[in-house]
Amino acid sequence: MRDLKSIVALNLVNCRKSSDMTQLQVAEKLNYSDKAVSKWERGESLPDISVLVALAKLYDVTLDYLVTEHPPKRSRFGGAGGRLRKIIFLIAACLIVFFLATVCFCLLYLFAVPGRIWMAFIYALPVCGVIAVVFSCVWGNKWDRTISVSFLIWTLALTIFLALNGVPEGWVVFVVAFPLQILTVLWFFFLEKREG
Repeated sequence: MRDLKSIVALNLVNCRKSSDMTQLQVAEKLNYSDKAVSKWERGESLPDISVLVALAKLYDVTLDYLVTEHPPKRSRFGGAGGRLRKIIFLIAACLIVFFLATVCFCLLYLFAVPGRIWMAFIYALPVCGVIAVVFSCVWGNKWDRTISVSFLIWTLALTIFLALNGVPEGWVVFVVAFPLQILTVLWFFFLEKREG
């Protein structure tokens, strides 16, 4: 059996990560330094009982939960290989979208539909972007959300540009996409920190 410091440390780390908070956010909510939170989570020191009570309230767990050893949870998408499984799940979802695009392309080709039927694959790109945004909002961090929203912005701009076949000023969609990209970075890296 582990000592109390390491049990509390492990539980504090797991609770903080489950709450999707940083050490700095926890420290601000408790009016402590992030160094103190780091020491608690490394098992170098134990928080006072009043701080443990505040942490239990913050993480919506009991005090008993924080000081008791728990068997490791086996999550379908958590653990050591959890990130890889999430990426594989995302890739599988995008492959389904491209499979459907291929079916559409083949049907349009077989029925000799005039026009640029290859656009079915281009239309699949922003759909994959939407899927990536949804998955990153559920499972990801700010990097994942930033990358997925950026992918959606630029694939949508590309799709609109190619759909405007022959329009001389079609390149303007990329000019619109550029400030959207800047706003995305600002949102996820500066404004999102104020939440919580």
